[in-house]
Amino acid sequence: MGTFVNADGEPCSVDQIVRDLLKEDVTYEFIAHIAQCPLETVKRIAAKQKKQ
Repeated sequence: MGTFVNADGEPCSVDQIVRDLLKEDVTYEFIAHIAQCPLETVKRIAAKQKKQ
C-alpha cells in the first residue's frame, strides 16, 4: 500500500481514508478500491464506526 494524504495534503492512514469515505454515498467495494485494501478491512472499520 502506498502513502495516503487527506484533502489538506497531510499524511493519513488507511483507516482515516475509509472512515472519511464511509460518510459519502459510495459502496464498500468502491471504498476498498480507493483505499487499496481488502473489502473485509472496510467492513471491519465500518462496524467499528457504527458502534461509536
